[in-house]
Amino acid sequence: MKNLILKPLLKGSLVVFPVLITIWVIWSLVRWIDALGQKALAPFLLDHLIFPGSGLIIVVVLLFIVGLLFQFNTINWFFNKVEKYLMKFPLVKTVYTAMKDLAGMFDNKNNKDQQVVLLDMQSSGMGYIVGMITNKTLPTAINTTLNKDSESEKQLVAVYLPMSYMVGGYTILVDSDRVKVVDWSFEEAMRFALTAGVSQKPETFTKKPNK
Repeated sequence: MKNLILKPLLKGSLVVFPVLITIWVIWSLVRWIDALGQKALAPFLLDHLIFPGSGLIIVVVLLFIVGLLFQFNTINWFFNKVEKYLMKFPLVKTVYTAMKDLAGMFDNKNNKDQQVVLLDMQSSGMGYIVGMITNKTLPTAINTTLNKDSESEKQLVAVYLPMSYMVGGYTILVDSDRVKVVDWSFEEAMRFALTAGVSQKPETFTKKPNK
């Protein structure tokens, strides 16, 4: 009797809660963007143009216009000049660079250059760890320090290791022969790592042979 009640209740919770949370997050984001767009209209005394959803439309239109403008070399040149000037301020440089790099992780064009790899940690008893190669060319200061007392130059790569169920991770420098390249997309690997291997596309599961 207990199982007859608890199993359907648990199954229903597992189905409904992710849907409700997803809807709530998306709805909250849409409302926040809408409010942001309406605040942008307020200084122009255009109250007659404000209606539910008007802010969202304004933000989308502005982003579209900005995207069009940045297709022109003149706009890109001017923005690069301004960006270079802002980088002279330490606090602005730290925050802006971090946000720009974070946004770049979701750029498909950049992700194509980031190989998904398995980091061999078997010697430490940890098996393999899913990671992404973020850079194959390390800064000169790092190479100089590591190869100063070494007879042969080390071939190191920077590998990002995302942490499961957390916003964060570790960037480590390892020998290139300790990583195995995996034919896996950046999105699939991130989903797998962030959910501790729980979330996968249906076609990625290996079918068990029939006994």
